[in-house]
Amino acid sequence: MTEYVPVRGYQELQNFLKAYENKQGPIYLYFYGEKDSKGKSWCPDCVDAEETIMTAFRNHARQAIVLVIDVGNRDAWMDSSDKNGFRKPPLSLSSIPSLLHWKGVERLEGDQLLKSSLLELFFEETSLKSGPPSSARNINK
Repeated sequence: MTEYVPVRGYQELQNFLKAYENKQGPIYLYFYGEKDSKGKSWCPDCVDAEETIMTAFRNHARQAIVLVIDVGNRDAWMDSSDKNGFRKPPLSLSSIPSLLHWKGVERLEGDQLLKSSLLELFFEETSLKSGPPSSARNINK
């Protein structure tokens, strides 16, 4: 069964990744813009892709952990200074929504997440590589 874990902000993401450091099976990082009280993100691309992404998780991300990461409001996301840890290595995000396979190289960003065929390929590739955990990346650098 897939476990969905809501994460708010970069520091909380660091804490969860440390906690899941030795977890077996795939860990996916799904980044989106903060949602308002009605559940709608300020990020139009995130709104457009959400249903396709969530359907792909239900269909392809079995026995996985999905960290559903709120990158903050528009001003926080647009901040390109060193204060925005999402934009620095090892994540190096340039757009949202984004989907990454933690401890892997696979990633989809922006309008790629509107294409169910790319999402299917992403999950096929990552499921082949998700055996025992490899040495963990250190996000705290």
